Amino acid sequence: MSIPPPSGSGNAAGPLPPAPRPVQSTSLIDRLKSSWGDSSKRPMLIFGFAAVGVAVVLLLVSVLQLVAPAEPMPPVPTPTVDYGVNVPPPQPAASVPRKLYVRDRTFEVTPVAVPKGNWTATASDGNVEWVFGSLVNYLIGLPGSQENKDLLQALSEADKITIEKSDGQTLEFKFGERKSVSPQSKEVFAQQRPGLTLVLLGADGEQRLVVTAEYDAGSEANKSVPSKTVAINTPIEIGPVRVKVLNGRLVENAPGIPVGSAFYLVDFTVENMGNDTINVADFVFELRDYAGQKYKLSNTASKLGPNPPPIGQLLPGLSSTFMSGFEVPSNITGPVLTWGFKPEASFGGQATVAVPLVGSTPTPDPRSQTHVQITQAYFSPDQTELIIAGGIGNPTNALVLVNPSDIVLSTPDGVLATLMRAEPALPWRIGPTDSVNFTLHFSRLPSNQSILKILNNSFKLSF
Repeated sequence: MSIPPPSGSGNAAGPLPPAPRPVQSTSLIDRLKSSWGDSSKRPMLIFGFAAVGVAVVLLLVSVLQLVAPAEPMPPVPTPTVDYGVNVPPPQPAASVPRKLYVRDRTFEVTPVAVPKGNWTATASDGNVEWVFGSLVNYLIGLPGSQENKDLLQALSEADKITIEKSDGQTLEFKFGERKSVSPQSKEVFAQQRPGLTLVLLGADGEQRLVVTAEYDAGSEANKSVPSKTVAINTPIEIGPVRVKVLNGRLVENAPGIPVGSAFYLVDFTVENMGNDTINVADFVFELRDYAGQKYKLSNTASKLGPNPPPIGQLLPGLSSTFMSGFEVPSNITGPVLTWGFKPEASFGGQATVAVPLVGSTPTPDPRSQTHVQITQAYFSPDQTELIIAGGIGNPTNALVLVNPSDIVLSTPDGVLATLMRAEPALPWRIGPTDSVNFTLHFSRLPSNQSILKILNNSFKLSF
């Protein structure tokens, strides 16, 4: 009996395939060792290892560039004072404080660094120190002299404080407050608001006098621009010079004033900023009143002093003070006048300064400027008279009249002597720049000491 083939088989039964051999697990290291043992494969392995090493190095460099901080830029001064960092003294920037004007004093400004807020004065008197970087609240230190202390103690709301910058512009400040702080105080370095802080730099253990001032926003019109009208004590750079008006005053009782007129005198300083000598006589001046009326320079008024009229030459780098005088009507209107200046007639611009007209300023009485000298004092032969000889000079340009009432001899207790006679006879009329020699005869006083007064001159006589 035959057995049929199994269901599903298409062919007759044949030999069975061999059973698969079990796969053995081989690590990467074992395979590398096996390949390294084959000398024919060893050069290719060395090249592969080198390529992988280069790729790893390049990958590391790329990653470091992504995560590393960029190279820092050179430091730029900021308006904030970092008194915790020791910053070396920098080179002056394009626009930093150069001069400080307080009342009638002018200080040269030197930039300094203050390491960790330890501020010790190094500037000499006449100079001040500006803390580099304090561009919001300008921080300036004054040497601790008595003169500087008196200056800061006397400041009030009526005073204007001005900083002149290296680009010629000016900043004006109004007095704020005065206080004392310890040398270790850091509050003076604050830069939160525009202003000015003046510090009197004394010994380390002493309280420091500090004056704070607020920036005067209303002073924007007083910048040193020739086309603008500025206030007195404001420097103006125009052409090759820097000019600054010091004061202006009306004079009504001076020699040479015509009837119905007065003199207006303006004192000003000029600094030659150029490289060439300047002929001061080329300066051009004008004065305008409130209604716009112009008045020309008067040679007579300009010679009234104490500063000389604008004549001579001004060498490069030097400055000088002059006076310009104008003849104006005695009823000139105010409250201000406008003083105009240009370095020469052909110059295109003009500096204009508002000068006050607050009424007349009387000139000194010529009688108060006389000079008296006593050469002899002795008794007459009969001892009844005191005879005094001397001379009196009149240095002014006005006539001086000396009356008997202007000559008094008395004891220290106030007992008066009688003026018996005078040679020449009184009154004396002493002309301008003239002098008179005199001899006075007084009755004798009951004292060995006496006081002689002639006008404003006084002499103590002892016998």
